[in-house]
Amino acid sequence: MKRNGFTFIELLVVITIIAVIFAAGVVSYTTISKNSRNARRSSDMEAIRQALEMCRSIDGEYPALIYPSVTCPLTTTVVTLTTTPLDPKPCPTTTYTYAPAGGGYTLTASCYEGGAKSVTNP
Repeated sequence: MKRNGFTFIELLVVITIIAVIFAAGVVSYTTISKNSRNARRSSDMEAIRQALEMCRSIDGEYPALIYPSVTCPLTTTVVTLTTTPLDPKPCPTTTYTYAPAGGGYTLTASCYEGGAKSVTNP
């Protein structure tokens, strides 16, 4: 008797192997995407921090706001960051929060995946 085609078991084995490979690819893609967004958030926070430090260097104090741009408080013509970056993935809370306090500040990325990340200057 001649066999034409595949048995049910052979098809089941091939479909299972394809499903396992697909699942591994999805998990890998999700992890890479998360790490990429977190790296972008860290880079954005560093750019904001540098702009804040430039204002402190120029005017001797930090600006009160960082949105829509970082502008030095005393010399308002000096804009150290023309557009404050937004989070790479939309999130329900504010993208980056900035809290100036007592000659220092706290800059927080509340949407940082794995927990909020903060940068504090004395």
